[in-house]
Amino acid sequence: MTKRVYQLCANCIMDTSDSGITFDARGWCDYCNNFYENILPNWHPDGEGERIIGKQIAAIRRDGQGRDHDCLIGISGGVDSR
Repeated sequence: MTKRVYQLCANCIMDTSDSGITFDARGWCDYCNNFYENILPNWHPDGEGERIIGKQIAAIRRDGQGRDHDCLIGISGGVDSR
C-alpha cells in the first residue's frame, strides 16, 4: 500500500486522515466542493425553507394518519457518524 502525502484542504480543516478524501487543483476537498455546488444553492434557513419543510411535514402527517408512525428522523451520515 502506498502512503499518501499529507494534505490539508485549503478551505476547511479536512485532511488526508480521511482515506477517501480528494482535492481539486485549488487544494479544496471534495466535501467543500460538494457543499458549495450542491448543498448551499438549495439551503434556505429562512422563510422559504420553513415553507418547503412545512409542506413536507404536512404530507408526512397526512400520509401517516391512522398509522403507528408519522415522524421525521434526521440522519447525518458524515464521517463522524459511525
